[in-house]
Amino acid sequence: MEPSKVKERYQAWKHQGPTRSLARCDSTDLFPQVVPQNQLNIHSHICPKAPEVLFDNRSTYFNGVDDDQYQQPVSARVSTGSLSRQLSSTSLNQSMNRMSSSENGPLRIRFRPLDLSVIAPMKENRARSYNSITNMKHKDYINSLSDELILSIFKYLPRASLAAMSQTCRRLRSLTHDPILWCRVDMSRKHVEGCYLRDVLLRGTVVLKMYQTTIHGSSIYSPNRNTWFTKLQFLDLTLATISPECLLSLISVCRSLRKLSLETLPLSLAIFEKLASNAQLDTLNLTMCTGIDLDCCSILTGQMKHLRYLNLGWTQLSDQCVHFICRTIQASIEQLTLTGFRQGMTDECVENLTRRAVRLRVLDLSDSSLLTDKSVASVLRNCLHLEHIAFSRCYAIAPIAYASLKQSRHLTSLDIFGVVDDRGLQKLHSLLGSSIALNQQRFSYVARPTYGLRRTSIWGLRTRP
Repeated sequence: MEPSKVKERYQAWKHQGPTRSLARCDSTDLFPQVVPQNQLNIHSHICPKAPEVLFDNRSTYFNGVDDDQYQQPVSARVSTGSLSRQLSSTSLNQSMNRMSSSENGPLRIRFRPLDLSVIAPMKENRARSYNSITNMKHKDYINSLSDELILSIFKYLPRASLAAMSQTCRRLRSLTHDPILWCRVDMSRKHVEGCYLRDVLLRGTVVLKMYQTTIHGSSIYSPNRNTWFTKLQFLDLTLATISPECLLSLISVCRSLRKLSLETLPLSLAIFEKLASNAQLDTLNLTMCTGIDLDCCSILTGQMKHLRYLNLGWTQLSDQCVHFICRTIQASIEQLTLTGFRQGMTDECVENLTRRAVRLRVLDLSDSSLLTDKSVASVLRNCLHLEHIAFSRCYAIAPIAYASLKQSRHLTSLDIFGVVDDRGLQKLHSLLGSSIALNQQRFSYVARPTYGLRRTSIWGLRTRP
Protein backbone atom coordinates (compact mmCIF):
# COMPACT_ATOMS: atom_id res chain seq x y z
CA MET A 1 0.00 0.00 0.00
CA GLU A 2 1.26 3.44 -0.84
CA PRO A 3 2.19 5.75 1.99
CA SER A 4 -0.45 8.30 1.00
CA LYS A 5 -3.24 5.70 1.29
CA VAL A 6 -1.89 4.53 4.63
CA LYS A 7 -2.06 8.09 5.87
CA GLU A 8 -5.66 8.54 4.63
CA ARG A 9 -6.76 5.29 6.24
CA TYR A 10 -5.13 6.28 9.51
CA GLN A 11 -7.01 9.60 9.51
CA ALA A 12 -10.29 7.79 8.83
CA TRP A 13 -9.80 5.39 11.73
CA LYS A 14 -8.87 8.32 13.91
CA HIS A 15 -12.19 10.17 13.27
CA GLN A 16 -14.27 7.01 13.85
CA GLY A 17 -13.05 6.72 17.42
CA PRO A 18 -11.33 3.89 19.19
CA THR A 19 -12.81 0.36 19.07
CA ARG A 20 -10.49 -0.91 21.87
CA SER A 21 -8.22 0.37 24.55
CA LEU A 22 -5.88 2.91 23.08
CA ALA A 23 -2.80 4.43 24.53
CA ARG A 24 -2.93 8.15 25.03
CA CYS A 25 0.37 9.90 24.46
CA ASP A 26 0.86 13.63 24.36
CA SER A 27 3.90 15.15 22.75
CA THR A 28 5.28 15.99 26.16
CA ASP A 29 4.58 12.60 27.76
CA LEU A 30 7.30 10.05 28.13
CA PHE A 31 5.01 7.23 29.27
CA PRO A 32 1.74 6.47 27.34
CA GLN A 33 -1.46 6.12 29.33
CA VAL A 34 -4.10 3.43 28.70
CA VAL A 35 -7.69 4.51 27.91
CA PRO A 36 -10.30 2.08 29.36
CA GLN A 37 -12.54 0.16 26.92
CA ASN A 38 -15.81 1.41 28.42
CA GLN A 39 -14.97 5.07 27.79
CA LEU A 40 -15.72 4.91 24.06
CA ASN A 41 -16.76 8.57 23.86
CA ILE A 42 -13.25 9.62 24.80
CA HIS A 43 -11.09 9.92 21.77
CA SER A 44 -7.35 9.44 21.74
CA HIS A 45 -5.32 12.49 22.64
CA ILE A 46 -2.53 11.67 20.28
CA CYS A 47 -0.74 14.75 19.20
CA PRO A 48 -2.23 15.75 15.87
CA LYS A 49 1.19 16.64 14.55
CA ALA A 50 2.70 13.28 15.42
CA PRO A 51 1.47 11.35 12.31
CA GLU A 52 2.67 14.03 9.91
CA VAL A 53 6.06 14.12 11.55
CA LEU A 54 6.30 10.37 11.68
CA PHE A 55 5.24 9.78 8.09
CA ASP A 56 6.83 12.81 6.50
CA ASN A 57 10.20 12.06 8.07
CA ARG A 58 10.75 8.42 7.24
CA SER A 59 13.54 8.02 9.80
CA THR A 60 10.84 7.72 12.50
CA TYR A 61 7.63 5.67 12.11
CA PHE A 62 5.03 3.43 13.75
CA ASN A 63 5.56 -0.24 13.26
CA GLY A 64 2.39 -2.27 12.86
CA VAL A 65 2.46 -5.52 14.77
CA ASP A 66 -0.05 -8.34 14.75
CA ASP A 67 -1.44 -8.66 18.25
CA ASP A 68 -3.02 -12.05 17.62
CA GLN A 69 0.07 -13.78 18.88
CA TYR A 70 -0.46 -12.21 22.31
CA GLN A 71 -3.17 -13.33 24.68
CA GLN A 72 -3.31 -10.00 26.45
CA PRO A 73 -3.56 -6.52 24.92
CA VAL A 74 -0.32 -4.84 24.15
CA SER A 75 1.00 -3.11 27.25
CA ALA A 76 1.42 0.58 26.91
CA ARG A 77 3.90 0.85 29.78
CA VAL A 78 7.30 1.93 28.63
CA SER A 79 10.28 1.77 30.99
CA THR A 80 12.93 4.44 31.10
CA GLY A 81 15.54 2.04 29.80
CA SER A 82 13.45 1.40 26.66
CA LEU A 83 13.67 5.03 25.64
CA SER A 84 16.49 5.16 23.13
CA ARG A 85 17.70 7.52 20.53
CA GLN A 86 18.59 4.72 18.15
CA LEU A 87 16.15 3.89 15.33
CA SER A 88 14.63 0.47 14.84
CA SER A 89 16.51 -1.88 12.54
CA THR A 90 13.31 -2.70 10.66
CA SER A 91 13.07 -0.96 7.30
CA LEU A 92 10.18 1.21 6.20
CA ASN A 93 9.22 -1.21 3.44
CA GLN A 94 8.80 -4.08 5.90
CA SER A 95 6.53 -1.86 7.99
CA MET A 96 4.39 -0.98 5.00
CA ASN A 97 4.08 -4.66 4.06
CA ARG A 98 2.83 -5.55 7.51
CA MET A 99 0.28 -2.77 7.45
CA SER A 100 -0.94 -3.79 3.98
CA SER A 101 -1.34 -7.39 5.14
CA SER A 102 -3.83 -6.21 7.75
CA GLU A 103 -5.80 -4.05 5.29
CA ASN A 104 -9.04 -5.99 5.74
CA GLY A 105 -8.85 -6.03 9.52
CA PRO A 106 -8.67 -3.25 12.06
CA LEU A 107 -5.51 -1.25 12.08
CA ARG A 108 -3.39 -2.34 15.00
CA ILE A 109 -0.76 0.08 16.18
CA ARG A 110 1.97 -0.68 18.71
CA PHE A 111 4.03 2.19 20.00
CA ARG A 112 7.77 1.85 19.46
CA PRO A 113 10.49 3.90 21.19
CA LEU A 114 10.67 7.26 19.49
CA ASP A 115 13.63 9.37 18.61
CA LEU A 116 12.85 12.36 20.81
CA SER A 117 15.62 14.33 19.19
CA VAL A 118 13.20 15.04 16.29
CA ILE A 119 10.92 17.02 18.61
CA ALA A 120 13.47 18.29 21.17
CA PRO A 121 16.95 17.81 19.76
CA MET A 122 19.83 17.68 22.25
CA LYS A 123 22.29 20.50 22.26
CA GLU A 124 25.45 19.73 20.39
CA ASN A 125 27.81 20.71 23.19
CA ARG A 126 26.00 18.44 25.66
CA ALA A 127 26.05 15.52 23.26
CA ARG A 128 29.71 16.14 22.52
CA SER A 129 30.62 16.21 26.19
CA TYR A 130 28.66 13.02 26.82
CA ASN A 131 30.39 11.23 23.98
CA SER A 132 33.78 12.48 25.06
CA ILE A 133 33.22 11.13 28.57
CA THR A 134 31.89 7.74 27.52
CA ASN A 135 34.44 7.19 24.76
CA MET A 136 37.47 8.54 26.62
CA LYS A 137 40.20 6.02 27.34
CA HIS A 138 41.69 6.94 30.72
CA LYS A 139 45.43 6.48 30.97
CA ASP A 140 47.04 5.73 34.33
CA TYR A 141 50.11 7.93 34.39
CA ILE A 142 51.12 6.92 37.93
CA ASN A 143 51.52 3.24 37.16
CA SER A 144 53.59 4.07 34.11
CA LEU A 145 56.28 5.61 36.35
CA SER A 146 59.02 3.64 38.01
CA ASP A 147 59.22 3.14 41.76
CA GLU A 148 62.31 5.30 42.05
CA LEU A 149 60.62 8.23 40.30
CA ILE A 150 57.49 7.94 42.44
CA LEU A 151 59.59 7.88 45.60
CA SER A 152 61.46 10.99 44.51
CA ILE A 153 58.07 12.74 44.11
CA PHE A 154 56.75 11.49 47.43
CA LYS A 155 59.72 13.00 49.25
CA TYR A 156 58.16 16.46 48.84
CA LEU A 157 54.75 15.48 50.22
CA PRO A 158 53.74 16.05 53.86
CA ARG A 159 53.10 13.07 56.08
CA ALA A 160 49.31 13.57 55.96
CA SER A 161 49.33 13.31 52.15
CA LEU A 162 51.44 10.15 52.30
CA ALA A 163 48.92 8.60 54.68
CA ALA A 164 46.10 9.48 52.25
CA MET A 165 48.03 8.07 49.27
CA SER A 166 48.51 4.76 51.06
CA GLN A 167 44.72 4.20 50.95
CA THR A 168 44.46 4.18 47.15
CA CYS A 169 46.04 0.93 45.98
CA ARG A 170 48.47 -1.76 47.05
CA ARG A 171 51.38 -0.45 45.05
CA LEU A 172 51.15 3.06 46.46
CA ARG A 173 50.68 1.61 49.92
CA SER A 174 53.95 -0.29 49.68
CA LEU A 175 55.71 2.76 48.25
CA THR A 176 54.39 5.15 50.89
CA HIS A 177 55.69 2.80 53.60
CA ASP A 178 59.22 2.92 52.23
CA PRO A 179 61.70 3.78 55.03
CA ILE A 180 63.29 6.53 52.96
CA LEU A 181 60.07 8.59 53.25
CA TRP A 182 59.79 8.15 57.02
CA CYS A 183 63.43 8.57 57.95
CA ARG A 184 62.78 12.00 59.50
CA VAL A 185 59.44 12.80 61.13
CA ASP A 186 58.32 15.94 62.97
CA MET A 187 55.31 15.39 65.25
CA SER A 188 55.72 18.50 67.39
CA ARG A 189 52.71 19.97 69.20
CA LYS A 190 50.34 17.18 68.19
CA HIS A 191 48.10 14.66 69.94
CA VAL A 192 49.18 11.14 69.02
CA GLU A 193 47.79 7.77 69.99
CA GLY A 194 50.24 5.10 71.06
CA CYS A 195 49.17 2.75 68.26
CA TYR A 196 49.79 5.42 65.61
CA LEU A 197 53.23 6.11 67.07
CA ARG A 198 54.00 2.41 66.80
CA ASP A 199 53.00 2.39 63.12
CA VAL A 200 55.31 5.32 62.42
CA LEU A 201 58.23 3.65 64.18
CA LEU A 202 57.69 0.42 62.26
CA ARG A 203 58.25 2.31 59.00
CA GLY A 204 61.92 2.81 59.82
CA THR A 205 62.00 6.28 61.40
CA VAL A 206 65.51 7.35 62.40
CA VAL A 207 64.99 11.00 63.44
CA LEU A 208 61.84 11.74 65.46
CA LYS A 209 60.91 15.09 66.96
CA MET A 210 58.03 15.24 69.45
CA TYR A 211 58.47 18.65 71.03
CA GLN A 212 55.45 19.44 73.23
CA THR A 213 53.64 16.39 71.88
CA THR A 214 50.86 14.70 73.83
CA ILE A 215 51.00 10.90 73.57
CA HIS A 216 47.84 9.10 74.66
CA GLY A 217 47.73 5.56 75.93
CA SER A 218 49.76 3.53 78.38
CA SER A 219 51.81 1.53 75.88
CA ILE A 220 52.85 1.39 72.23
CA TYR A 221 53.03 -2.41 72.20
CA SER A 222 50.67 -4.50 70.09
CA PRO A 223 49.43 -7.71 71.75
CA ASN A 224 49.38 -9.51 68.38
CA ARG A 225 52.94 -8.59 67.41
CA ASN A 226 56.20 -10.24 68.38
CA THR A 227 59.15 -8.43 69.91
CA TRP A 228 60.42 -5.70 67.61
CA PHE A 229 63.00 -2.92 67.82
CA THR A 230 62.95 0.45 66.14
CA LYS A 231 65.66 2.14 64.12
CA LEU A 232 65.45 5.34 66.16
CA GLN A 233 68.74 7.12 66.65
CA PHE A 234 67.65 10.68 67.44
CA LEU A 235 64.63 11.16 69.70
CA ASP A 236 63.41 14.49 71.08
CA LEU A 237 60.76 14.35 73.82
CA THR A 238 61.33 17.83 75.17
CA LEU A 239 58.31 19.13 77.11
CA ALA A 240 56.25 16.16 75.91
CA THR A 241 53.24 14.81 77.80
CA ILE A 242 53.58 11.06 78.20
CA SER A 243 52.88 8.62 80.98
CA PRO A 244 55.82 6.76 82.61
CA GLU A 245 54.39 3.44 81.39
CA CYS A 246 54.20 4.62 77.79
CA LEU A 247 57.68 6.13 78.01
CA LEU A 248 59.02 2.84 79.33
CA SER A 249 57.43 0.93 76.45
CA LEU A 250 58.91 3.40 73.98
CA ILE A 251 62.44 3.19 75.41
CA SER A 252 62.16 -0.62 75.57
CA VAL A 253 61.94 -0.94 71.78
CA CYS A 254 64.98 1.29 71.20
CA ARG A 255 68.43 -0.24 70.87
CA SER A 256 70.20 2.22 68.56
CA LEU A 257 69.68 5.56 70.29
CA ARG A 258 72.53 8.02 69.93
CA LYS A 259 70.95 11.28 71.08
CA LEU A 260 68.01 11.53 73.46
CA SER A 261 66.18 14.40 75.15
CA LEU A 262 63.79 13.66 78.04
CA GLU A 263 63.52 17.20 79.37
CA THR A 264 60.89 17.71 82.13
CA LEU A 265 59.72 14.05 82.05
CA PRO A 266 59.27 11.85 85.13
CA LEU A 267 61.79 8.99 85.12
CA SER A 268 62.26 5.73 86.98
CA LEU A 269 64.86 3.03 87.53
CA ALA A 270 63.29 0.78 84.87
CA ILE A 271 63.69 3.53 82.26
CA PHE A 272 67.39 3.90 83.09
CA GLU A 273 67.85 0.15 82.80
CA LYS A 274 66.37 0.23 79.30
CA LEU A 275 68.49 3.26 78.38
CA ALA A 276 71.61 1.31 79.31
CA SER A 277 70.81 -1.12 76.46
CA ASN A 278 71.65 1.61 73.93
CA ALA A 279 75.39 1.15 73.66
CA GLN A 280 75.81 4.03 71.19
CA LEU A 281 74.12 6.66 73.38
CA ASP A 282 76.44 9.69 73.55
CA THR A 283 74.02 12.60 74.19
CA LEU A 284 71.50 12.70 77.02
CA ASN A 285 69.41 15.70 78.05
CA LEU A 286 67.75 15.26 81.46
CA THR A 287 67.05 18.91 82.27
CA MET A 288 64.40 19.33 84.99
CA CYS A 289 63.62 15.61 85.06
CA THR A 290 62.26 14.07 88.24
CA GLY A 291 62.50 10.64 89.85
CA ILE A 292 66.31 10.24 89.59
CA ASP A 293 67.69 8.49 92.65
CA LEU A 294 71.03 6.96 93.61
CA ASP A 295 70.36 3.71 91.71
CA CYS A 296 69.65 5.68 88.54
CA CYS A 297 72.88 7.62 89.02
CA SER A 298 74.84 4.39 89.35
CA ILE A 299 73.49 3.20 85.98
CA LEU A 300 74.14 6.62 84.47
CA THR A 301 77.83 6.71 85.42
CA GLY A 302 78.56 2.98 85.45
CA GLN A 303 76.83 1.47 82.40
CA MET A 304 76.59 4.41 79.98
CA LYS A 305 80.29 4.47 79.22
CA HIS A 306 80.11 6.37 75.92
CA LEU A 307 78.33 9.50 77.09
CA ARG A 308 79.93 12.69 75.79
CA TYR A 309 77.19 15.30 76.32
CA LEU A 310 75.19 15.22 79.56
CA ASN A 311 72.78 17.78 80.99
CA LEU A 312 71.60 17.32 84.58
CA GLY A 313 70.51 20.88 85.23
CA TRP A 314 67.79 21.43 87.83
CA THR A 315 67.05 17.73 88.26
CA GLN A 316 66.48 18.04 92.03
CA LEU A 317 69.16 15.49 92.85
CA SER A 318 69.97 14.85 96.46
CA ASP A 319 73.35 15.86 97.87
CA GLN A 320 74.36 12.21 97.96
CA CYS A 321 73.57 11.81 94.26
CA VAL A 322 75.57 14.94 93.35
CA HIS A 323 78.63 13.70 95.25
CA PHE A 324 78.28 10.23 93.70
CA ILE A 325 78.14 11.61 90.15
CA CYS A 326 81.22 13.80 90.70
CA ARG A 327 83.20 10.81 92.04
CA THR A 328 82.13 8.28 89.37
CA ILE A 329 81.67 10.38 86.23
CA GLN A 330 82.98 8.79 83.05
CA ALA A 331 86.20 10.13 81.55
CA SER A 332 84.52 10.33 78.10
CA ILE A 333 82.39 13.35 79.13
CA GLU A 334 83.16 16.44 77.02
CA GLN A 335 80.21 18.73 77.83
CA LEU A 336 78.53 18.70 81.23
CA THR A 337 75.86 20.82 82.91
CA LEU A 338 75.36 20.58 86.70
CA THR A 339 73.30 23.66 87.48
CA GLY A 340 70.82 24.36 90.23
CA PHE A 341 72.50 22.44 93.09
CA ARG A 342 72.69 25.28 95.53
CA GLN A 343 73.65 23.20 98.57
CA GLY A 344 74.85 19.99 96.93
CA MET A 345 77.74 21.23 94.78
CA THR A 346 80.88 21.98 96.79
CA ASP A 347 84.54 22.64 96.07
CA GLU A 348 85.32 19.01 96.84
CA CYS A 349 82.83 17.89 94.23
CA VAL A 350 84.41 20.17 91.62
CA GLU A 351 87.86 18.80 92.48
CA ASN A 352 86.71 15.19 92.05
CA LEU A 353 84.83 16.05 88.88
CA THR A 354 87.71 17.82 87.14
CA ARG A 355 90.15 15.06 88.02
CA ARG A 356 88.02 12.38 86.34
CA ALA A 357 86.60 14.31 83.38
CA VAL A 358 89.90 15.42 81.89
CA ARG A 359 88.34 15.85 78.40
CA LEU A 360 85.89 18.52 79.47
CA ARG A 361 85.44 21.29 76.93
CA VAL A 362 82.20 22.83 78.24
CA LEU A 363 81.30 23.00 81.95
CA ASP A 364 78.31 24.77 83.50
CA LEU A 365 78.21 25.04 87.30
CA SER A 366 75.81 27.95 87.61
CA ASP A 367 73.60 28.54 90.65
CA SER A 368 75.95 26.74 93.03
CA SER A 369 76.02 28.92 96.13
CA LEU A 370 78.77 27.01 98.00
CA LEU A 371 81.50 27.26 95.34
CA THR A 372 84.53 29.44 96.15
CA ASP A 373 87.80 30.45 94.52
CA LYS A 374 89.10 26.89 95.00
CA SER A 375 86.72 25.64 92.33
CA VAL A 376 88.15 28.12 89.80
CA ALA A 377 91.65 26.93 90.64
CA SER A 378 90.62 23.27 90.26
CA VAL A 379 89.12 23.93 86.83
CA LEU A 380 92.23 25.80 85.70
CA ARG A 381 94.55 23.07 86.97
CA ASN A 382 92.75 19.92 85.71
CA CYS A 383 90.71 20.94 82.63
CA LEU A 384 93.36 21.58 80.03
CA HIS A 385 90.94 21.47 77.05
CA LEU A 386 88.26 23.73 78.50
CA GLU A 387 86.64 26.11 75.99
CA HIS A 388 83.61 27.42 77.85
CA ILE A 389 82.76 27.65 81.55
CA ALA A 390 79.81 29.17 83.41
CA PHE A 391 79.80 30.35 87.05
CA SER A 392 76.62 32.43 86.85
CA ARG A 393 75.12 33.43 90.20
CA CYS A 394 77.97 31.82 92.16
CA TYR A 395 78.20 34.67 94.60
CA ALA A 396 80.86 33.11 96.88
CA ILE A 397 83.53 33.39 94.18
CA ALA A 398 85.44 36.67 94.16
CA PRO A 399 85.33 38.38 90.74
CA ILE A 400 89.10 38.86 90.76
CA ALA A 401 89.52 35.07 90.82
CA TYR A 402 88.27 34.85 87.23
CA ALA A 403 91.29 36.81 86.04
CA SER A 404 93.41 33.67 86.55
CA LEU A 405 91.48 31.94 83.75
CA LYS A 406 93.56 33.95 81.32
CA GLN A 407 96.19 31.23 81.65
CA SER A 408 93.87 28.65 80.05
CA ARG A 409 95.01 27.99 76.48
CA HIS A 410 91.67 27.05 74.88
CA LEU A 411 89.17 29.09 76.90
CA THR A 412 87.06 31.31 74.61
CA SER A 413 83.99 32.30 76.69
CA LEU A 414 83.09 32.87 80.33
CA ASP A 415 79.57 33.37 81.73
CA ILE A 416 79.19 35.08 85.11
CA PHE A 417 75.67 36.51 84.93
CA GLY A 418 74.55 38.23 88.13
CA VAL A 419 77.99 38.40 89.70
CA VAL A 420 79.32 41.82 88.68
CA ASP A 421 77.83 44.93 87.13
CA ASP A 422 78.74 46.51 83.81
CA ARG A 423 81.66 48.42 85.28
CA GLY A 424 83.09 45.25 86.76
CA LEU A 425 82.63 43.45 83.42
CA GLN A 426 84.65 46.10 81.63
CA LYS A 427 87.46 45.84 84.15
CA LEU A 428 87.44 42.03 84.00
CA HIS A 429 87.42 42.13 80.23
CA SER A 430 90.56 44.27 80.27
CA LEU A 431 92.24 41.71 82.55
CA LEU A 432 91.26 38.65 80.51
CA GLY A 433 91.96 40.15 77.12
CA SER A 434 89.98 40.07 73.89
CA SER A 435 90.39 36.32 73.40
CA ILE A 436 87.80 35.49 76.12
CA ALA A 437 84.21 36.66 75.63
CA LEU A 438 82.05 37.47 78.64
CA ASN A 439 78.37 36.61 79.13
CA GLN A 440 77.56 35.25 75.68
CA GLN A 441 75.30 32.28 76.62
CA ARG A 442 72.56 33.08 79.11
CA PHE A 443 71.13 29.55 79.04
CA SER A 444 72.91 26.24 78.76
CA TYR A 445 72.88 24.54 75.37
CA VAL A 446 74.61 21.32 76.40
CA ALA A 447 72.88 18.20 74.96
CA ARG A 448 69.77 20.15 74.03
CA PRO A 449 68.24 19.25 70.65
CA THR A 450 67.29 22.79 69.64
CA TYR A 451 68.87 26.06 70.61
CA GLY A 452 68.20 29.51 69.24
CA LEU A 453 66.12 29.87 66.08
CA ARG A 454 66.73 26.43 64.60
CA ARG A 455 63.34 24.98 65.40
CA THR A 456 63.00 22.66 62.39
CA SER A 457 65.99 20.50 63.31
CA ILE A 458 67.30 18.53 66.28
CA TRP A 459 71.02 18.31 66.94
CA GLY A 460 71.64 19.84 63.54
CA LEU A 461 69.49 17.31 61.61
CA ARG A 462 66.41 18.49 59.73
CA THR A 463 63.13 16.84 60.67
CA ARG A 464 60.90 18.23 57.89
CA PRO A 465 61.01 17.46 54.16
